[in-house]
Amino acid sequence: MSTISPSIQTFYSREEQSSFERGRSNALNSRITGDGFTSSEVEAVTDPLPQSWKPPRSYERCPISLLQTGPFNYEISGRIVNFSNNPQDQGYHSLVVSDGSGAIAVKLYYGKASDYQLLLGQRVTLWATFIANSAQGSSGNIPFCASSTKIYPGRNIATHITLYKDPPDSDGHRILRCPLDCNLRDYSYLPALMTLKAYLSTGYDMAEGKILVCVRSVGPRRTVHSKKRQCDLDMVDVSVFDDTATCILKLWQDKVHSAKTWIPNQTILLISKPTCREEDPQSGLGLGYNSIVEVDPEFPDADWLRNKVKSMKIKQSIYIPFPVDIWDLDLAIHGPNRALFTIADIEDQVRNPEAEPDFTGKLNVIIVEMGLMEQWRKRTFCCFECCGMPVYANKPVAICKNCDMRRNLSPNPRIIGSMIDESGMIMAGKLVWHDDAWTQLFFGGKSSDAPIANASETDLVEQSWEDLTIFDTAALRDIEERLLYTRITLTFGWSSQLERLCIMGVEW
Repeated sequence: MSTISPSIQTFYSREEQSSFERGRSNALNSRITGDGFTSSEVEAVTDPLPQSWKPPRSYERCPISLLQTGPFNYEISGRIVNFSNNPQDQGYHSLVVSDGSGAIAVKLYYGKASDYQLLLGQRVTLWATFIANSAQGSSGNIPFCASSTKIYPGRNIATHITLYKDPPDSDGHRILRCPLDCNLRDYSYLPALMTLKAYLSTGYDMAEGKILVCVRSVGPRRTVHSKKRQCDLDMVDVSVFDDTATCILKLWQDKVHSAKTWIPNQTILLISKPTCREEDPQSGLGLGYNSIVEVDPEFPDADWLRNKVKSMKIKQSIYIPFPVDIWDLDLAIHGPNRALFTIADIEDQVRNPEAEPDFTGKLNVIIVEMGLMEQWRKRTFCCFECCGMPVYANKPVAICKNCDMRRNLSPNPRIIGSMIDESGMIMAGKLVWHDDAWTQLFFGGKSSDAPIANASETDLVEQSWEDLTIFDTAALRDIEERLLYTRITLTFGWSSQLERLCIMGVEW
């Protein structure tokens, strides 16, 4: 029979703590132990950005192009035109800051990489105590970058950085937008600037090539496994274009957040030295260590592209919301001044510079082409634009695949092909329809002669264009055949801002 060996605890009796010792232990535990630093001093070092910082000495405001190397106290303002994390994770971000006169390479040291949310085009202010040349700062061959500095927020109270989040249309949002190597006083052209089509064909061979593009859409964030680094990387595809071509700009890792702040068909990018695969330049562009990205620059070529994008957006947009607060719809449909126009009359008045810019009237036409069943089979019966990309569905509600937002859709204007009168033809796909006009077109409008016994009962039987989305194929085909070669009267309004005919109502 085996015996159980006693444990070592059995040789010692449990000691009861006296009341005096218990009170002393509680008093010691109630005190805050530390190393002599206050909580505010610890937070100033571990989380320096939210802390208010006062310059401990006098700093000279100076443009980047006039910075002198050596121990000087400078206050430098500019915008971030490139940045990256150190691949060896040595505790700093590499920034390139530009103010239009030049660029400076900055090593921004941090306690945690998440302390700083850097964005391309973000306005910053640096307080530096020493300026080195680009060779000493190991900034590489970055365009117009002749100097470098190091910033230690929280460690060295003499150096600091402030990142600004300027709201749109504020003074901070408008300043520091001049691109590098651009003389606005005597501007003729920007050196090395070429069209996107020219860059993708042969321009990528140039050492200092530049492209000026507009953001068309920002794709969803994706995770891609890198075989070279043996890790997962975040990336996003940004569709960019100009008046000559369209391509994809691929952003990786820390630059993904910048793309989410860009507005489709509005944000302009001036990219110097973008990267691409020489064997397949059409596969897309990227940003390298030596690239420069200037967001929404202000110079004549950028203004021209903005105006060009506005006209292209109006012509190419699949969905334009019906304008509000321009016309009194009831007065235009049932008012005393209801002029009957022909298609030729509308064209003459639109092209007449002395005519009033926005006017309303009636238009009697015949529908000679229908695309209802075609759009239904393509599952593009309803449409909308979100995140710069079209959203199609055969239901009045859909989810945007980019932002996962629920969107209310409208009927696709291409349901109606073309309409004619005795003077000309108009493509109905270019018209902007009111929701009530769609309902009146498909279901004959509301009968004003019908007696209304109870308002609640009327709401139950009231039809809407959305009812089409629950009809079967046979019912939709009957509606298409009924509308084809039908004469209808449209109440329209011409919008000089949209440069489109807006349909307010339909009469049979």
